[in-house]
Amino acid sequence: MRKFFGWLALGLLMVFFGAASPQQTGQAQAKPEDILKNLVLVEKVAEAPAKMKVGLESITAKDSLAMLTYLASDLLEGRETATRGFQLAAEYVASLFSMWNIKPAGDRQVGAAGRFGAMMGAQPAAAPERSYFQEVVLKEIAESSSQIVVETRKGDLVKSRTFTGGVDYTSTNVIPETVSGTVVFAGYGITEKEIGYDDFKNLDVKDKIVLILSEAPGKDNPNSPFQKKELKEKYFPPESPMPMMRAPAGRFNKIEAISKLGPAAILQVANTTPDLEIIKGFVPRRRASDDRPIDPRPRRRMMLPGAGPTMPFERSPVINITREMANAILEGAGVTIDELKARIEKTFKPASLALPGTRVTIKSEVKASLVRCSNVLGYIEGSDPKLKEEVVIIGGHLDHLGAFDGYVFNGADDNGSGSVGVLNVARAMALNPEKPKRTVVFALWTGEEKGLLGSRYYVRNPAFPLEKTVAYLNLDMISRTFDEASLARMSRMFNLPSAQDLLKKIKPENFVPISYASGGLGEVLRQANQYVGLDLLLRESTQEGRGMGGSDHASFAAEKIPWLFANTAMTSDYHQTSDSVEKVSGDLMAKISKLIYMTAYLIADK
Repeated sequence: MRKFFGWLALGLLMVFFGAASPQQTGQAQAKPEDILKNLVLVEKVAEAPAKMKVGLESITAKDSLAMLTYLASDLLEGRETATRGFQLAAEYVASLFSMWNIKPAGDRQVGAAGRFGAMMGAQPAAAPERSYFQEVVLKEIAESSSQIVVETRKGDLVKSRTFTGGVDYTSTNVIPETVSGTVVFAGYGITEKEIGYDDFKNLDVKDKIVLILSEAPGKDNPNSPFQKKELKEKYFPPESPMPMMRAPAGRFNKIEAISKLGPAAILQVANTTPDLEIIKGFVPRRRASDDRPIDPRPRRRMMLPGAGPTMPFERSPVINITREMANAILEGAGVTIDELKARIEKTFKPASLALPGTRVTIKSEVKASLVRCSNVLGYIEGSDPKLKEEVVIIGGHLDHLGAFDGYVFNGADDNGSGSVGVLNVARAMALNPEKPKRTVVFALWTGEEKGLLGSRYYVRNPAFPLEKTVAYLNLDMISRTFDEASLARMSRMFNLPSAQDLLKKIKPENFVPISYASGGLGEVLRQANQYVGLDLLLRESTQEGRGMGGSDHASFAAEKIPWLFANTAMTSDYHQTSDSVEKVSGDLMAKISKLIYMTAYLIADK
C-alpha cells in the first residue's frame, strides 16, 4: 500500500486544530496545552459497570472481521445503492437483527388482505407490523445535458450566445429544467461590515442570476484588509486534501450565505485562475493504476424526488464558469471581469452593478427514472415507561460504489467497517441483560455515496419523532490505523518540539479522532473511554446545524440533533478497489464499537 501520510497529517492539522502551516495561513501555531485539552488518554482501563459489562465483552475483533468479510466480499458487488449487491447486504443486516431479537423499525407491512384488498376497503386482522426496511424511492438521472444562453439587449438589438455544460461551465448539482433571470454582478459576493465592505449594498439579487468572483479581494496583496488574520482564515482557507473533511465545523461558506438572499442561480469565476486551468477542472481525472482501471462510466446521480432541499448547503444552483463566459455576460456593460476585479482590488471598494439588459437562461434536459432501495432499521425498546419514548440512534451507511467492468469496489473500510460497528453495538445491546432507559435505534443507511440520501430521507420520514431523538452516533470508516510516521509529521508541521513528548504518548494503532456537536457529548465520550482505553482526539463543533465532514451525521445536524462522528485514518485506498478486508484492523473496529456501545448506553440510560 502506498504511504499517504503527508496529506493525512496536514488534513489532521486543519481539521482538528483549525490550522495548517503558518506559511500557508498566517495563523498562530497551536500550543501543546491546546492539543492536550483535546486529547483523551487512558493510563489504565477501568472495569465496566456490571449493568453494561455483558454487552461490552460481547464485542470482539473476530466477530467484526467475520461480518466484514461478507459485507466486503465480491458477492455483494460493491453494495451500490439500488443494486442487487446492496439488497443482499440489507437482507443480511435484517436477518442478523431478527436473529438477535431486535425489533423492526421500518415501514408498516401490508396486511393479509394485501394491497388490492386494502384499496377495496378490506380490514386486516391486526395492525400491520413493521418490517426492517424503510423503502426509499430515488430519482436516478440517467442522462443530463445543459446549455446557458446569454442574451444582451441594446435598444432593439439582441445578441445571443450559447454555452455548453461541461465545456464552458460545470455544476456539481442537478440544475432545474429552466432557470432564467436578469444579471447582477456582485463583486466577490461579500458583506463585511466591520471593514465597511458590502458587495450587496443597494443591490437587489432576489430571483436574479448573480455573477461573482471566488475568494476575496487582495489574495496576494499584503495591504488588503482581507489579509487580516480573521478574514484571511475566512476567505482564503487552505483546501483540505481529505475528502471526508471538506467542511470543517464552523467554517464560513460564502456560497451558502449568498444563497440565503434568494438568487435564481450563482455564477462563479475563479478569482486568480486562467481559463485553461478552469477548463482542466471540468475534465474528470482518469488515471490507470495496478489497483484500478481508467473508469469511463458516468457517475450514477440520484436525488430524493419531489422534495425541496433540507441541507444547509443545498440552495441556489451554483455554476462555475470561465472568464470567456463571464465577459460575454458583461459585454453589455462594456467591461470585462478582470477589469472589474482590478477596479475592486485597486481601492478595496465594491464595484457591483446591475445588468438589466442582460438575461441568462439555463436550460437543462434530464432523463430520469425512479429506483427503489431501503434503509435498514431496528430498535431495542427502553426499559423506563416514560423515557422509552426518547431514542438514541446509532447509524452508518451500508452502500458503497459498486462494480464496473470486472472490478469490484469492495468498500471494506468505507463503509463496511462502520456498518459492522453498528451491528456490533446492536448485538451488544441485545445480549446485555439490563436495557438502558431510552430506546436505542440501529440504522444502516442507503445512498450516502449519492449525497446522504438515506439519512436525509429518514429525517423527513422518521420512524421515531425527531423531537424525541436525543442523539445520533455516526460510524463511517473505522478500521484503518494511523502509524508513528503520521503522528510525527503532525508534530513537525506544527514546529512544536515541546509537543513531541506529548505525541509520543499516543499509540498510533489506538488513535481515533471523533467530532461531536456542542453540548455534553464530549464528557460522555471521556467517561465511556475509561472502559475502552482508546487514544481519542476530540473536536467540538461550534456551528449549529452543521456537521463536520461529509457523512450521515450532517442530516441530523441540520435538524439540530446532537451528533458525534467516529472516523479513523484516511488512506490511498479511499474509493479504490484496493479498499479490501485484509487491510483493516479488527481490533480497532472492535474498540471503536465498544466506545460507541458505552457512549450510547450512557446517553440512553441517563
